[in-house]
Amino acid sequence: MEGFLIAERFVHFTAAILLTGVFAFERFVADPAIRQFGAESASETRLRRRLDWLAWTSLALAVGSGAVWLVMVTAGMSGKPLGAALSQGTVRIVLTRTQFGEDWLLRFALAVLLAFCLLVRQQLSGAIGWTALFLAAAMLVSLAWAGHGAATPGSAGDLHLAADFLHLLAAGLWLGTLPPFALLLTEARRIGDANWAAVARRATRRYSALAVASVTVLLVGGLVNTWFLAGNVPALVGTEYGRLLLAKIGIFIAMLIVAAVNLLRLSPRLATAADGIGNVVWRTVARLRRNALTEGALGLGVLAIVGALGTLPPGLHTEPGWPFPFRLDAAALTVGSRILLAILGVTVCICAIAAAASAAAGRYRRMAGFGAGLALCLAVGWMPLWPAIDRAYPTSYYTPAEPYAAASIVRGASHYDEHCTLCHGPTGEGDGPASASLPIRPADLTEPHLFAHSPGDLFWWIGHGMDEGVMPGFADELNPNQRWDVVNFIRARAAGVLAGEIGPEVVTAAAPQVPDFTFEAGGVQYTLRQMLETGPVLLLLFGPPVPTARLQQLAAARPRLTDVGLRVLAVGLDASAPETSGGARAPLFVVGVSSEVTFSLALFRATEDGAETELLLDRGGNVRARWTSSTPEGLAAPGSLITAAERISRIPVAAPGHASHPH
Repeated sequence: MEGFLIAERFVHFTAAILLTGVFAFERFVADPAIRQFGAESASETRLRRRLDWLAWTSLALAVGSGAVWLVMVTAGMSGKPLGAALSQGTVRIVLTRTQFGEDWLLRFALAVLLAFCLLVRQQLSGAIGWTALFLAAAMLVSLAWAGHGAATPGSAGDLHLAADFLHLLAAGLWLGTLPPFALLLTEARRIGDANWAAVARRATRRYSALAVASVTVLLVGGLVNTWFLAGNVPALVGTEYGRLLLAKIGIFIAMLIVAAVNLLRLSPRLATAADGIGNVVWRTVARLRRNALTEGALGLGVLAIVGALGTLPPGLHTEPGWPFPFRLDAAALTVGSRILLAILGVTVCICAIAAAASAAAGRYRRMAGFGAGLALCLAVGWMPLWPAIDRAYPTSYYTPAEPYAAASIVRGASHYDEHCTLCHGPTGEGDGPASASLPIRPADLTEPHLFAHSPGDLFWWIGHGMDEGVMPGFADELNPNQRWDVVNFIRARAAGVLAGEIGPEVVTAAAPQVPDFTFEAGGVQYTLRQMLETGPVLLLLFGPPVPTARLQQLAAARPRLTDVGLRVLAVGLDASAPETSGGARAPLFVVGVSSEVTFSLALFRATEDGAETELLLDRGGNVRARWTSSTPEGLAAPGSLITAAERISRIPVAAPGHASHPH
């Protein structure tokens, strides 16, 4: 069924693009060229009959494949056999209650109007041709509502949808006009007189201008679509969607090379021919026609891939399996190296484009010069890249299936105690009972180097082991979710250790992150992430004795703290429902939490903190400053908290981007 759907989408997109191309070619290329040079009426009539036949065939294929598409979508949505879905009125429900159905009805109405235009355009001219072009273009771009762009929410979705519109329209104006262009060149070569030579010359010039404009729009729309659907290298090379997209880009580049030969070599040769009936002219016309057909054939390959892409989840919605044993660690690059690589990258692109354009124009010496420059840039760029090359694994770019939250950390601690303590020790410092007998000392899982490895790296090691078997793999004992729990626990414990090294001065570099957790205030449940959406948070962790004076001080200063966007959250790690002196209830920002939360937050509390640790978190949950009641400086005064909050509010926090999708 999936293969049939891919074939149907291929036919439908091809027909819609070709239909737009026929009318666009007539309006922008054929009519002006023929009208200017007055080609023989019989030949013009023959050409228009062929274009009419192409238009009618495309319209019939569009309607027929659209009907099949509707039937297949109906069967898929109903989950029933095809006959049952059609007999139970499901088609009517799909047409009237789904976005796909509304879009299908719009395209069908446009197809009916297009059929009317084709019927009457022999009697009417001028406006009817432009009307047909508008209807065909509307029918083509309406396919965007059946694509991934229509599913992207918010303002980003508007941009994505607009890019889809432009991408489809540009495909119609370039790819769809190739067969009509080949038909015109065929007719010109068949007649072979001076008038048709002039028509071919004029049509080629106008077609080249249309193609250049269309390709430019196509590139812009394609870049936007690629950013939304496979916006990073792992999604491009590590998913089925991304690899198909790369194949599509490769075929597109091949089309551009053929088009460049037409634009930079054959079109100038045709324009500068001495007369309109010489052999040079007709040999050039023949090559232009052959290249146009080659572009069209390559374009069919692109459309076949488009048909398959529409049946797959985008690369950013699936886990990328990294195919290479190495990767580039951008964090290891110095500022100077990044600037140099940026300059070299731009230079490489310029040299590559210039070399391809020179080859297309037949200037091979110039091509060799740009090729040498390209090779030199690649050689120079390798030197700053080499230190940033790091080992990689198939799961290096996986997104954790379990959120970095208290519940996962508690589960991970249990699995760690069962499988990892023997070697890495209860504190994770690599001093477990079996560590002394191992040929390689187990890694210290509390050191900062842990965060130089991605969660996907840790996931791979836990499942498959490392150090040539010294560390065994636990894929048979722990399922994937359990391994992610272990990853979250290991990272949370290391983050707690790193947080202990932070003092009262605000840290602007990379900082350890506190896990998300749920708490109850006023009978309503909230999460830390929800609270952080409004601004920084002062997380106060305390144990017996309850810091009554500090709680009262913060309660009194709460209006001033709120004015700068700082909110206070106090959690008792060893006491529930704390009270201030005299039996009064604690302030509202003293919240109730589960035992899972107290366990996870205890990882961030100093051992000798005088019963109180305060963490100032930015909007990403990262620890930017830390105070304990046991230090000589003591806890921060409200004024100092306000100053620190104002400072960290200016620190940029990586917000979830368009690539952040649940898996």
